[in-house]
Amino acid sequence: MQKAAGRAFLVDGKWPRGLPRSALAAGHWLPRVMPTEELVAWMRLQPLRWSTFCDIYWADMSNNPARWKPLLDAMEQGGLVLLHSGEADERSPVRALADFLQARYRERHAEGAEA
Repeated sequence: MQKAAGRAFLVDGKWPRGLPRSALAAGHWLPRVMPTEELVAWMRLQPLRWSTFCDIYWADMSNNPARWKPLLDAMEQGGLVLLHSGEADERSPVRALADFLQARYRERHAEGAEA
């Protein structure tokens, strides 16, 4: 595993084969933060569903902040690295997660600026 800037979190639903569990700090595997396999499969059938996929996933995430709060806290503390074994294309689940977190980060800072 290559050293990266920021706190690294594994966001895959399953632990990657061949990666020792000691490779990641305790508590830095968040298997429940990604969308369900069914939702991802539904989106992949028709890539034009991307915006609907994001709406469904983000609504679910908004209703379950305990799933993603450690990631937002890491962003606040100086950086976040999302580790995953999938493809990192523009319409991947990890991209949807990153976009969601960036929006929450901006909201948090906009609220702080208004105070």
